[in-house]
Amino acid sequence: MRGAFITATGTGVGKTWLASALAAVCVERGKRVAAIKPIETGVDEKPLDALALARACNDEALANAEGLYRAKEPLAPYAIEKRGGPAVGSLRAMSKRIRELGRDADYTIVEGAGGVLVPLDRENTMADLAAQLDLQTVLVARNALGVLSYTLTAVEALRKRSVSVHAIVLNDVEREQRLDMSRTSNADVLADYLPRLPILRAPWVKSPTDLLDTALQLYETLKI
Repeated sequence: MRGAFITATGTGVGKTWLASALAAVCVERGKRVAAIKPIETGVDEKPLDALALARACNDEALANAEGLYRAKEPLAPYAIEKRGGPAVGSLRAMSKRIRELGRDADYTIVEGAGGVLVPLDRENTMADLAAQLDLQTVLVARNALGVLSYTLTAVEALRKRSVSVHAIVLNDVEREQRLDMSRTSNADVLADYLPRLPILRAPWVKSPTDLLDTALQLYETLKI
């Protein structure tokens, strides 16, 4: 299965919008795409992130496909399990289901939940799911003070599990903040520490469609 695994340094950094924009770019270029959110928590009536991805690849049924994990509590899956909620179950079974859903696609985009080391159960994290899938991993990070340590820690955790990071996307989640000097230097510092890793900059945007230029850069970087 050819595809990308979109993960992040933490929650709320723009994974869903980037993954949706990448799916849209792939569709525009004639690719058959399966865009999947296998694990989503904080689901009230509908899995909103999964729906956004599915709609971006024109296959809304993917959002509610059987075998994926959904939970109402906005917590890590292992925290939900410890509270008596549903367990994620076998990562091997989850990976198999994702591959089945992406079987007829030219490219499969899988979005993780939260950050790299979100606990899925007592032993496994989101990084372990990335390792199971063995896709082109993209790390999304908030371009703000603190991102250097968050990003380097995430890359180290992924590499420890033999997951190769193919690109980093620094996302300006908030409007320009003049007091945060790091926003102008984060990309350069990370480039020195991770010299062979493409680092893309995403501007502050209001919707996934505003990320199409960044998604196109990512499309070309990943050589889709």
